[in-house]
Amino acid sequence: MLKSIFKSALPHIIAVAIFAIVAIIYCKPALEGKVLQQSDITQWKGMAQDAFSYKEKYGYTPLWSNSMFGGMPAYQTTGVGGFEYSVGWIDQLLTLGLAEPISLFFLASICFYFLAQVLGFNTIISIIGALGYSYATYNPIIVSVGHITKMHSIAYLPLFIGSLLVLYQKKYLLGGILTSVATVLLIQGNHIQIDYYGVLIAIIMSVYFLIIWIKNKEYTHILKTLGIGLTAGIIGLWY
Repeated sequence: MLKSIFKSALPHIIAVAIFAIVAIIYCKPALEGKVLQQSDITQWKGMAQDAFSYKEKYGYTPLWSNSMFGGMPAYQTTGVGGFEYSVGWIDQLLTLGLAEPISLFFLASICFYFLAQVLGFNTIISIIGALGYSYATYNPIIVSVGHITKMHSIAYLPLFIGSLLVLYQKKYLLGGILTSVATVLLIQGNHIQIDYYGVLIAIIMSVYFLIIWIKNKEYTHILKTLGIGLTAGIIGLWY
């Protein structure tokens, strides 16, 4: 039995190893003590300075900043007050505790590989697709300028879509749990733009499946999926 489990898991273990090796080699300068001069990180410190000064004077952090575009909510624009995953141990597990930016490319590869497997692609195609998604030209560019939260959210987007697909495949318990966790991780990536894109994809995909289910008169499945999906989404938003 153990031999059978290992045989089934071996392709996925190899995939994870490939993702880790490629990420480490690609980000090798980071292991040599070299640091990117990320312009957005530097500018963020300047944009957040008024909020930091306010907190030092009054003892609490304001939720509005006057340092961007004539005024914007401080929570999203400057990250004032700090931000951490409420399920940080899952994030650490999925990134193997690797340092940034290695962890970001590795995470994107893992999550897209999961989506490809849910869609039924073989291991080789899944690995190639995952690497293509992770190292698409746009991603290294945003990492190099400091869009870390955006890249983190981009990495989790395939996990969110794949989790919904598991639910749509009538694996209600597993799909519900995965959708809840994926929603937490995506939203707590703290990048509204990517969350918005994720919701758009989910809506379009759901309408497509809904039409098929109605044609097949799978009304019980529709009710179960809707109920579990909404519950999972609420849990993800609340947590």
